[in-house]
Amino acid sequence: MKILISTDTSCIINQEGLDRFNISVFPLNVIIDGQEYLDGITINQDELAKAMRENKKIKTSTPPMGEVIEYFEKLFNQGYDQIIHFTISSQLSSMYDLFNNVSNNYFEGKVKVVDSYGLSSLMLSHILYTYDELNKGTSIEDIVNNIEERKKDNSVVFIPENLTALKNGGRISPAIAMIGNTLGLKPVISLKEGKLEKESMTRNSKKFFQDKIKEYSQKYKVDDYDYYIVSFDGKENVLNFVLECAKEILGENNFHQGILPINVCAHCGPGTIGLLVTPKINSKSISEF
Repeated sequence: MKILISTDTSCIINQEGLDRFNISVFPLNVIIDGQEYLDGITINQDELAKAMRENKKIKTSTPPMGEVIEYFEKLFNQGYDQIIHFTISSQLSSMYDLFNNVSNNYFEGKVKVVDSYGLSSLMLSHILYTYDELNKGTSIEDIVNNIEERKKDNSVVFIPENLTALKNGGRISPAIAMIGNTLGLKPVISLKEGKLEKESMTRNSKKFFQDKIKEYSQKYKVDDYDYYIVSFDGKENVLNFVLECAKEILGENNFHQGILPINVCAHCGPGTIGLLVTPKINSKSISEF
Protein backbone atom coordinates (compact mmCIF):
# COMPACT_ATOMS: atom_id res chain seq x y z
CA MET A 1 0.00 0.00 0.00
CA LYS A 2 1.31 3.44 -0.96
CA ILE A 3 0.78 5.82 1.98
CA LEU A 4 1.43 9.57 2.00
CA ILE A 5 1.90 11.81 5.04
CA SER A 6 0.24 15.21 4.71
CA THR A 7 -0.09 18.30 6.89
CA ASP A 8 -0.62 22.05 6.65
CA THR A 9 1.62 25.06 7.18
CA SER A 10 0.89 25.08 10.93
CA CYS A 11 3.72 22.53 10.95
CA ILE A 12 7.22 23.91 10.62
CA ILE A 13 9.21 21.93 8.05
CA ASN A 14 11.51 23.19 5.32
CA GLN A 15 11.52 22.18 1.66
CA GLU A 16 14.43 19.81 2.22
CA GLY A 17 12.40 17.94 4.81
CA LEU A 18 9.34 17.83 2.58
CA ASP A 19 11.37 16.30 -0.23
CA ARG A 20 13.32 13.89 1.97
CA PHE A 21 10.31 12.48 3.81
CA ASN A 22 7.87 12.85 0.92
CA ILE A 23 5.42 14.99 2.89
CA SER A 24 2.68 17.04 1.24
CA VAL A 25 1.61 20.40 2.70
CA PHE A 26 -1.66 22.28 2.37
CA PRO A 27 -0.94 26.05 2.54
CA LEU A 28 -3.04 28.05 5.01
CA ASN A 29 -3.80 31.71 4.55
CA VAL A 30 -3.45 35.07 6.23
CA ILE A 31 -5.53 38.05 5.17
CA ILE A 32 -3.97 41.54 5.32
CA ASP A 33 -6.27 44.52 4.77
CA GLY A 34 -8.65 42.26 2.87
CA GLN A 35 -6.05 40.66 0.59
CA GLU A 36 -5.36 36.93 0.96
CA TYR A 37 -1.82 35.54 1.10
CA LEU A 38 -0.73 31.90 1.26
CA ASP A 39 1.70 30.85 3.98
CA GLY A 40 5.16 30.24 2.56
CA ILE A 41 4.03 30.93 -1.01
CA THR A 42 3.02 34.58 -1.25
CA ILE A 43 4.03 35.75 2.23
CA ASN A 44 6.77 35.03 4.76
CA GLN A 45 7.37 35.87 8.41
CA ASP A 46 9.25 39.12 7.73
CA GLU A 47 6.47 40.44 5.50
CA LEU A 48 3.80 39.53 8.06
CA ALA A 49 5.77 41.16 10.89
CA LYS A 50 6.12 44.36 8.86
CA ALA A 51 2.38 44.44 8.16
CA MET A 52 1.52 43.85 11.81
CA ARG A 53 3.92 46.52 13.04
CA GLU A 54 2.28 48.91 10.57
CA ASN A 55 -1.06 48.12 12.30
CA LYS A 56 -2.66 46.65 9.21
CA LYS A 57 -5.79 44.56 9.71
CA ILE A 58 -4.76 40.90 10.02
CA LYS A 59 -6.96 37.82 10.14
CA THR A 60 -7.03 34.19 9.04
CA SER A 61 -9.86 32.14 7.56
CA THR A 62 -10.81 28.53 6.90
CA PRO A 63 -10.20 27.43 3.29
CA PRO A 64 -13.22 26.52 1.14
CA MET A 65 -14.16 22.84 1.23
CA GLY A 66 -13.65 22.64 -2.53
CA GLU A 67 -9.95 23.51 -2.17
CA VAL A 68 -9.48 20.70 0.34
CA ILE A 69 -11.26 18.20 -1.92
CA GLU A 70 -9.13 19.29 -4.88
CA TYR A 71 -5.96 18.99 -2.78
CA PHE A 72 -6.65 15.35 -1.88
CA GLU A 73 -7.86 14.45 -5.37
CA LYS A 74 -4.55 15.61 -6.84
CA LEU A 75 -2.64 13.47 -4.35
CA PHE A 76 -4.71 10.35 -5.03
CA ASN A 77 -4.23 10.92 -8.76
CA GLN A 78 -0.50 10.52 -8.11
CA GLY A 79 -1.14 6.91 -7.11
CA TYR A 80 -1.44 7.01 -3.34
CA ASP A 81 -3.78 4.52 -1.67
CA GLN A 82 -4.11 6.26 1.68
CA ILE A 83 -3.22 9.60 3.23
CA ILE A 84 -2.52 10.46 6.88
CA HIS A 85 -3.19 14.17 7.34
CA PHE A 86 -2.14 16.15 10.45
CA THR A 87 -3.90 19.36 11.45
CA ILE A 88 -3.18 22.07 13.99
CA SER A 89 -4.96 21.53 17.30
CA SER A 90 -8.74 21.40 16.96
CA GLN A 91 -8.87 23.69 20.02
CA LEU A 92 -7.16 26.45 18.03
CA SER A 93 -8.70 26.08 14.60
CA SER A 94 -11.56 24.49 12.67
CA MET A 95 -9.11 22.75 10.31
CA TYR A 96 -9.55 19.34 11.94
CA ASP A 97 -13.33 19.48 11.59
CA LEU A 98 -13.08 20.63 7.98
CA PHE A 99 -10.56 18.01 6.87
CA ASN A 100 -12.30 15.25 8.80
CA ASN A 101 -15.62 16.17 7.20
CA VAL A 102 -14.04 16.05 3.73
CA SER A 103 -12.45 12.69 4.50
CA ASN A 104 -15.67 11.12 5.72
CA ASN A 105 -17.91 12.48 2.98
CA TYR A 106 -15.71 12.38 -0.11
CA PHE A 107 -12.92 9.85 0.31
CA GLU A 108 -14.56 6.88 2.09
CA GLY A 109 -12.00 6.74 4.89
CA LYS A 110 -9.00 6.84 2.54
CA VAL A 111 -7.83 9.95 4.39
CA LYS A 112 -7.04 9.52 8.09
CA VAL A 113 -7.15 12.95 9.72
CA VAL A 114 -5.16 13.31 12.95
CA ASP A 115 -5.69 16.17 15.40
CA SER A 116 -2.13 17.01 16.46
CA TYR A 117 -3.36 18.85 19.57
CA GLY A 118 -0.35 21.03 18.91
CA LEU A 119 1.36 23.31 16.43
CA SER A 120 4.74 24.07 14.92
CA SER A 121 7.47 21.66 16.07
CA LEU A 122 5.02 19.47 17.99
CA MET A 123 3.27 18.64 14.72
CA LEU A 124 6.62 17.91 13.07
CA SER A 125 7.51 15.51 15.88
CA HIS A 126 4.28 13.54 15.35
CA ILE A 127 4.87 13.49 11.60
CA LEU A 128 8.43 12.17 11.89
CA TYR A 129 7.21 9.58 14.39
CA THR A 130 4.65 8.47 11.81
CA TYR A 131 7.32 8.36 9.10
CA ASP A 132 9.56 6.23 11.32
CA GLU A 133 6.77 3.82 12.24
CA LEU A 134 5.51 3.43 8.67
CA ASN A 135 9.03 2.40 7.65
CA LYS A 136 8.87 -0.29 10.33
CA GLY A 137 5.58 -1.58 8.95
CA THR A 138 3.44 -0.41 11.86
CA SER A 139 -0.26 -0.15 11.00
CA ILE A 140 -1.93 3.23 10.68
CA GLU A 141 -4.31 2.31 13.52
CA ASP A 142 -1.44 1.55 15.90
CA ILE A 143 0.42 4.71 14.88
CA VAL A 144 -2.61 6.90 15.56
CA ASN A 145 -3.20 5.23 18.93
CA ASN A 146 0.42 5.81 19.92
CA ILE A 147 0.23 9.46 18.86
CA GLU A 148 -2.74 9.89 21.18
CA GLU A 149 -0.37 9.02 24.04
CA ARG A 150 2.44 11.23 22.69
CA LYS A 151 0.09 14.22 22.59
CA LYS A 152 -0.33 14.09 26.36
CA ASP A 153 3.40 14.44 27.01
CA ASN A 154 4.54 17.90 25.92
CA SER A 155 4.70 21.50 27.11
CA VAL A 156 4.42 24.80 25.27
CA VAL A 157 4.76 28.34 26.57
CA PHE A 158 4.81 31.65 24.64
CA ILE A 159 5.30 35.28 25.56
CA PRO A 160 4.15 37.90 23.03
CA GLU A 161 5.88 41.28 23.00
CA ASN A 162 2.63 42.99 23.98
CA LEU A 163 -1.14 42.49 24.06
CA THR A 164 -2.00 44.33 20.83
CA ALA A 165 -2.34 41.36 18.47
CA LEU A 166 -4.34 39.38 21.03
CA LYS A 167 -6.67 42.37 21.37
CA ASN A 168 -7.00 42.79 17.60
CA GLY A 169 -7.85 39.10 17.27
CA GLY A 170 -10.59 39.39 19.88
CA ARG A 171 -8.82 37.11 22.38
CA ILE A 172 -8.65 39.78 25.09
CA SER A 173 -10.62 42.99 25.65
CA PRO A 174 -9.29 46.42 24.58
CA ALA A 175 -9.40 47.54 28.22
CA ILE A 176 -7.20 44.67 29.43
CA ALA A 177 -4.81 45.24 26.51
CA MET A 178 -4.51 48.94 27.30
CA ILE A 179 -3.84 48.31 30.99
CA GLY A 180 -1.33 45.54 30.27
CA ASN A 181 0.55 47.52 27.64
CA THR A 182 0.62 50.62 29.85
CA LEU A 183 2.08 48.65 32.77
CA GLY A 184 4.51 46.75 30.55
CA LEU A 185 2.88 43.41 31.37
CA LYS A 186 3.24 40.52 28.94
CA PRO A 187 0.95 37.49 28.91
CA VAL A 188 2.43 34.05 29.48
CA ILE A 189 0.46 31.70 27.22
CA SER A 190 0.63 27.93 27.58
CA LEU A 191 -0.82 25.07 25.54
CA LYS A 192 -3.02 22.83 27.68
CA GLU A 193 -5.02 19.97 26.19
CA GLY A 194 -4.53 21.50 22.77
CA LYS A 195 -5.81 24.94 23.79
CA LEU A 196 -3.83 28.13 24.34
CA GLU A 197 -4.54 29.62 27.78
CA LYS A 198 -3.16 32.62 29.63
CA GLU A 199 -1.03 31.15 32.40
CA SER A 200 0.13 34.37 34.06
CA MET A 201 1.62 37.80 33.35
CA THR A 202 5.24 38.92 33.53
CA ARG A 203 7.29 42.08 33.18
CA ASN A 204 10.56 40.22 32.68
CA SER A 205 10.59 37.78 29.76
CA LYS A 206 14.26 36.94 30.23
CA LYS A 207 13.84 35.89 33.84
CA PHE A 208 10.69 33.94 33.04
CA PHE A 209 12.34 31.87 30.31
CA GLN A 210 15.44 31.29 32.41
CA ASP A 211 13.32 29.91 35.24
CA LYS A 212 11.08 27.92 32.90
CA ILE A 213 14.01 26.21 31.15
CA LYS A 214 15.41 25.25 34.57
CA GLU A 215 12.00 23.90 35.62
CA TYR A 216 11.53 21.91 32.42
CA SER A 217 15.07 20.52 32.55
CA GLN A 218 14.13 18.72 35.76
CA LYS A 219 10.81 17.45 34.45
CA TYR A 220 11.76 16.68 30.84
CA LYS A 221 15.22 15.10 30.67
CA VAL A 222 17.18 15.98 27.54
CA ASP A 223 17.87 12.28 26.89
CA ASP A 224 14.15 11.74 26.38
CA TYR A 225 12.80 15.04 25.04
CA ASP A 226 13.42 17.55 22.26
CA TYR A 227 13.50 21.24 23.20
CA TYR A 228 12.70 24.05 20.77
CA ILE A 229 13.19 27.81 21.12
CA VAL A 230 10.88 29.45 18.58
CA SER A 231 10.28 33.09 17.72
CA PHE A 232 8.43 35.53 15.51
CA ASP A 233 10.38 38.76 15.04
CA GLY A 234 11.55 38.51 18.64
CA LYS A 235 13.82 41.18 20.08
CA GLU A 236 17.38 40.11 19.40
CA ASN A 237 18.65 40.75 22.92
CA VAL A 238 15.83 38.73 24.51
CA LEU A 239 16.09 35.86 22.03
CA ASN A 240 19.88 35.66 22.41
CA PHE A 241 19.51 35.61 26.20
CA VAL A 242 17.01 32.74 26.01
CA LEU A 243 19.28 30.82 23.63
CA GLU A 244 22.25 31.30 25.97
CA CYS A 245 20.17 30.09 28.91
CA ALA A 246 19.17 27.00 26.94
CA LYS A 247 22.79 26.34 26.05
CA GLU A 248 23.92 26.71 29.68
CA ILE A 249 21.10 24.68 31.25
CA LEU A 250 20.41 22.04 28.60
CA GLY A 251 23.74 21.77 26.81
CA GLU A 252 24.75 23.24 23.47
CA ASN A 253 23.46 20.36 21.36
CA ASN A 254 20.31 19.61 23.33
CA PHE A 255 17.88 22.16 21.87
CA HIS A 256 16.75 23.42 18.48
CA GLN A 257 15.97 26.91 17.25
CA GLY A 258 12.99 27.51 14.98
CA ILE A 259 10.16 29.79 13.94
CA LEU A 260 6.44 29.97 14.55
CA PRO A 261 3.96 29.19 11.76
CA ILE A 262 2.44 32.24 10.12
CA ASN A 263 -1.14 31.39 11.06
CA VAL A 264 -0.07 31.38 14.74
CA CYS A 265 1.99 34.56 14.31
CA ALA A 266 -1.07 36.32 12.93
CA HIS A 267 -2.74 35.95 16.34
CA CYS A 268 0.13 36.31 18.81
CA GLY A 269 1.92 39.19 17.05
CA PRO A 270 5.56 40.11 16.34
CA GLY A 271 8.01 39.91 19.20
CA THR A 272 6.74 36.51 20.33
CA ILE A 273 9.18 33.96 21.76
CA GLY A 274 8.25 30.43 22.78
CA LEU A 275 9.59 27.27 24.42
CA LEU A 276 8.30 23.89 23.25
CA VAL A 277 9.12 20.45 24.65
CA THR A 278 8.05 17.15 23.09
CA PRO A 279 9.10 13.48 23.41
CA LYS A 280 11.92 12.27 21.24
CA ILE A 281 10.97 10.05 18.32
CA ASN A 282 11.63 6.45 19.30
CA SER A 283 14.59 7.66 21.41
CA LYS A 284 15.92 9.72 18.48
CA SER A 285 16.18 13.48 18.38
CA ILE A 286 14.64 15.31 15.47
CA SER A 287 18.17 16.23 14.38
CA GLU A 288 18.92 12.53 13.79
CA PHE A 289 16.39 12.30 10.96
